[in-house]
Amino acid sequence: MSKKKPTDKKKNVFQRIKKFGFETNKSALEKMSDKEYIDTFIKGVEYEKIERAYNKAWEAKNFEIENYWKRANYFWAFQVASFAGYFAVVSAESLEKEPQISYVVICIGLVTAFAWSFINRGSKTWQRHWEIHVDMLEEQVTGPLYKTVTKKKTFSVSKINDIVSRFFVLIWSVLVLKYFIEYINFYPSNIKHFDYVVFLSTIGMGYFICAMYFGHGRGMFGKRKVQFYKRHFDIK
Repeated sequence: MSKKKPTDKKKNVFQRIKKFGFETNKSALEKMSDKEYIDTFIKGVEYEKIERAYNKAWEAKNFEIENYWKRANYFWAFQVASFAGYFAVVSAESLEKEPQISYVVICIGLVTAFAWSFINRGSKTWQRHWEIHVDMLEEQVTGPLYKTVTKKKTFSVSKINDIVSRFFVLIWSVLVLKYFIEYINFYPSNIKHFDYVVFLSTIGMGYFICAMYFGHGRGMFGKRKVQFYKRHFDIK
C-alpha cells in the first residue's frame, strides 16, 4: 500500500479549512409547482391524512416560533456579556498597556452579533416554511382561518428582532473601526512592533463570519450519502 505524502496531508487540511470557511454543498432541490403540491398532499388523499399533515404543520410552526425566541434570548445573553466585558476592559487601568484585550472582546461581540442575525434569518425561514404548509392545507380542514386577518398592516415581531440584531452588528463594526483609528498607526515608519493578537483575532473573526455566510453555516439541502450501522450488545 502506498503511504500518503506529508504534502498530501497538508493539502487535505488546507482544503478542509477552505471548504469550512468558503464553500458549501450545491443544492439538490427541485422546483415544485402548486399542482404537484396538491397532487402530493391533497388530491385523492384521505381526509384523516390531510388533517394529520395540517396538525403536524401547526405543531412544527409553533415549535419553530418557540425555538426562535429561545435562540434570541441565548444571543441577547451573549451580547450583554460582551458589552459588559468590553466596558469592564476599557475602564481598567491595564488598557493602556494591553489595548488589544478590548479588541478581542470586540471580535467576540461582532462574531456573535453576526451569528444572531444569521440565525434569526434561518429561524424565520423555517417558521415561514411551516406557515406556508398551513396555508396550503387549511382549506381542506378548517377553511381559510389562518389566512384571514383583521388588519392590513402591523409590526412584525421577528423582523424587528432581526433589525435589532443587525444594529448590534453595526455597533460592533463601529467599535472595530474605532480601535484601529485609536491604536493602529498604518504608517510603516511608526510601527513599533507587530501585534499578533490583533492580527490573529482579525483573521479568525473574518474567517468564522465567512464560514457562517459562505461556508459551513449555509444549509443548501445538498445530496447526502448515509451509511447505517448495526449496534450490537451482549446480555449478561
